Amino acid sequence: MNATPKSGAELRSWQLRIFWLLWGAYASYYLCRVNFAVAQPMILREYPDWTSAQVGMIPSIYAIFYAAGQIINGTLGQRYGARRMMTVALLVASITNLLFSLTSSYVVMLGLWSINGFAQSAGWSLLIQTISNWNSSQRRGTVIGLVSTCYQVGNVASWLLAGMLCEAMGWRAAFAVPSLILIPMAAVFYLFLRDTPEEVGFGPVRDDIAVPQAAPQAGSGHAAMAEAGGWQSTWNILVLTLSNRVLWILAIGFFCMNSVRYTFMNWSVQYMADFQGRSIKGSAFTAVVIPLIGSLGAISAGWASDNLFGKRRAPVCAIMLVGLAGVCGLFSYIPQGQWMLATAVLGVAGFLIYGPDMLMSGAATVDVSHPRAASIATGLTMCFGATGAIFSGAGIGWLRDRAQGNWGLVFWVLAGLSLVSALLMVSIWNARPKGSK
Repeated sequence: MNATPKSGAELRSWQLRIFWLLWGAYASYYLCRVNFAVAQPMILREYPDWTSAQVGMIPSIYAIFYAAGQIINGTLGQRYGARRMMTVALLVASITNLLFSLTSSYVVMLGLWSINGFAQSAGWSLLIQTISNWNSSQRRGTVIGLVSTCYQVGNVASWLLAGMLCEAMGWRAAFAVPSLILIPMAAVFYLFLRDTPEEVGFGPVRDDIAVPQAAPQAGSGHAAMAEAGGWQSTWNILVLTLSNRVLWILAIGFFCMNSVRYTFMNWSVQYMADFQGRSIKGSAFTAVVIPLIGSLGAISAGWASDNLFGKRRAPVCAIMLVGLAGVCGLFSYIPQGQWMLATAVLGVAGFLIYGPDMLMSGAATVDVSHPRAASIATGLTMCFGATGAIFSGAGIGWLRDRAQGNWGLVFWVLAGLSLVSALLMVSIWNARPKGSK
């Protein structure tokens, strides 16, 4: 680590190293995040007095603290970086999951899952900041599309592992076993990751750092002030970020989109078990088609935004979200017991979900924000997205209770949210990275 690497080959080697460390760490987060969705039906069976809305409140409380943590940890991440903050987050996620497996108290479950949510909020915004530091804006959509497969693969791995553990050992094992995996991951991440190329002797790799923020997006004269050092600089960048009109439109659109995404994440296993008659293990194995096919959607969306739409992310998002609205409406017509048809439609939904998800929370956010505010701006967008995830837990549970288990109402609400998000993306159709033409 004392050498000063200079060559292009060495830079590419470091870029790959950073890519895979970030990929592995964030994929590991999901082992201790979406495992709840698989365990949820068994928890309801063990505690029949709990309503769907009550159980749905557990992922909702996670989302509340995840939302609050986005702004806080995104701001801190601008100063302290991914290496330290994501390491701590991995360890906290491990501890909370282990303790969750040992409790039978609803209140304790809520408390532990809220801590887990706050810890895991120190994740995506820091990943986006770090991957942006190590790559140029010219390939940002493609690179973030590729790295975003981490949470789709992590989702698949989590559901498969949790499904097998629930079937073989009960729902508590679905929290205890994944918690042990995160400890060595945290150690490897801390030892080998570096936040910026400058830390290992390279010059800056990002090509938009020196580009001044355009006046209409900046909204004030804070742009020059943001170049000052220390906490004053952090505060100035935060003020600049909060005055960015395009970023707010993006964040509101992400709220709607993420409500849809998290509904599929939190309730697909329940839908396949209750409505399509699958076992818990079978439901988990079926539901993995969402993130599995979703990874292809993310890669395709990133490539298309770079190569077909001149680095404009909004058109790709709008097109895919309109398609998603149609797919959500289609779900209400799938007959009960037609699990193979439902699985195929879930795959199409996954493809259309994860493209906009990756672009709105990653490439587009970095494109329209201050060059030094990647983690803060992503934190703002993710905060709104996490607020949408709150609705996907208790809100969807409430809708199901009101409809007496009928899924049709749920899917039509999701279709409406997808359309609103698409319209918001149309309103920023021509937004591009700073300095691009």
